[in-house]
Amino acid sequence: MSRTSYRRSTRSRVVLAALLAASVTVVTLDFRQGSGGPLRKVQDQVLTVIAPLQSGVSRALSPVGHLFRSVGDIPNLQSQNDKLRKQVSALQDQQNQVPEMQRQLNEALALLHEQRWNAGHKLGASVISEGPSNAEWTVFLDKGAAAGVQVGMAVVAQAGLVGRVTAVSPASSKVLLAVDPQHAVGARLTGSGDTGVVSGKGQSDLSFDLIGVTTTVTPGETVVTSGYDGGIYPPSIPIGRVKVARRSPDGLNQTALVQPFVDFNKLSLVLILLDTRPVKLPGQ
Repeated sequence: MSRTSYRRSTRSRVVLAALLAASVTVVTLDFRQGSGGPLRKVQDQVLTVIAPLQSGVSRALSPVGHLFRSVGDIPNLQSQNDKLRKQVSALQDQQNQVPEMQRQLNEALALLHEQRWNAGHKLGASVISEGPSNAEWTVFLDKGAAAGVQVGMAVVAQAGLVGRVTAVSPASSKVLLAVDPQHAVGARLTGSGDTGVVSGKGQSDLSFDLIGVTTTVTPGETVVTSGYDGGIYPPSIPIGRVKVARRSPDGLNQTALVQPFVDFNKLSLVLILLDTRPVKLPGQ
């Protein structure tokens, strides 16, 4: 800063201070002499000069006032910020759930698509838990006797065979999965039409037994239910696809490993076929 600018700045401050002091003095004297005092005209002239200066000072100090008010609002602002953060977090959670919701919707729509093997009366159900025992492969559904579910009814998913109902309570039911070693179903090769029995092997592939020794079994061939189960499973329910076939040790039959179409580790929505149950033979 140059000396000339500094002197002007100092001189302006001195003039401002003198005018403010004069204003105070005139106002004090005029107050003592009343409204008709001889200094009334002087006071008016002084106020004319001082008023713009006071307005400028007020504007200069206005941000300071806003600052103090903002400091006083900090707790309220923090509370609003916390609420906004929670709302943003909730929206993000909802957005993250969209793909899963879309997957479930697509699965439900596909499940409701009419197939020859799921025709008739059926009931949609959700898997609510897996069986508690490591010795069996079962799941529990959220539909039971109150909804018309009975022991022996077939259960399917959009991809094909799931299993059959083995126990029922008023509000839930237990399903023995096709991968359980205790589960067996009459099956047919779609290529040759030859039939046999598909049984579970736990977590591994299914076993297709009693295939004719002269039957040509092609890897990738589809296996479906044969309908020879006394009414439990309708024919043509998809079971899986042949991986490999080999002759039995006695050489009289063939056994094939079948990869199931249904992913039993991701079961969520199923259909209970209400028209299926074991046929009672005469005398039973």
